[in-house]
Amino acid sequence: MEFNLLSLDDMLQNLLKKQELEEHLSHIIRNIEDEFDFQSMGVYLKVPNSDIFRMKISRNISHTFAKNTIFTKNDPMIEEIMNFKLLDIHFPGRYKFEKEYSHLLVHPLNQNEELLGFMFIDKFNEEFESEEMTKIKLFASIISLIVQLYLHSNELEHHRGIYEAANIYSYKAFIEKSNVIFSMMKRYDRDLTIAVIKIENFESIIRTIGEHETNDLLIEIVYIIKNDLRETDIIGKLHQDTFAVLMPETSSKNGFITINRVHNRIMKLPKINVCRIGWGIASKDDKTQNVQKLMKFAEQAANDSYRKEEGNITIYK
Repeated sequence: MEFNLLSLDDMLQNLLKKQELEEHLSHIIRNIEDEFDFQSMGVYLKVPNSDIFRMKISRNISHTFAKNTIFTKNDPMIEEIMNFKLLDIHFPGRYKFEKEYSHLLVHPLNQNEELLGFMFIDKFNEEFESEEMTKIKLFASIISLIVQLYLHSNELEHHRGIYEAANIYSYKAFIEKSNVIFSMMKRYDRDLTIAVIKIENFESIIRTIGEHETNDLLIEIVYIIKNDLRETDIIGKLHQDTFAVLMPETSSKNGFITINRVHNRIMKLPKINVCRIGWGIASKDDKTQNVQKLMKFAEQAANDSYRKEEGNITIYK
């Protein structure tokens, strides 16, 4: 079976357009459907900052299987494809996805010595010919390149999304990263807490000590916060006078202990007497739908804090 060169050219032209990863993968999968007769197929990609591989796109696979079936770096199949070679498996095989098969191919997706994921494709009662297997290797290489470009692009956006002066995430970058962490904590039923710090009368502070001194004060505050965080915690700037701290695997109680320690250190800064600050803390529960909702609760608690005369930290209930 020869390649449909016009179809391949059309696919490559589409891949040159600025699109989301899902759109690029859909173009490639449609071309695979035109080239091969198969029973089922799917592409698994590594979840950023984890050892988990999750289904990204598939054909003839149930939603339940795609959603619930994940792999980790310790799974035998993942360990086997770490040599970055095609797995050519005939029934009865040592690995199986959702369906029984007569022939299964599993091809790693990699960047140099890093495993980005893998694609699988199977036939029910036939076998892939050697020429088809060569084509599948080619498609897997194209998918690897697309995923690499996507990861590099995200890394550039990540660096652009960090404020250079204070080395913190912008609002958009903070929300995007926080939502990924939130999904993982929710999936594995782990604690997650968000703390928000608000600075009262920000414009008045600028008029009192000047814009340059105010920026220096903000950087000192952020520096104290960052020095007290773990590597897995992240900090973002929500507004001119508001910052948020995301603390995965942290209960409300432990979050309060951390924030109280940070707050006491901030209150020792020389210029801190020109402003009042308030903290709000909110923790994930079974009804929390997303990070934005959790952050809204923490902001409400922070607003309550700096309006109080006696307290600076409020836990949202």
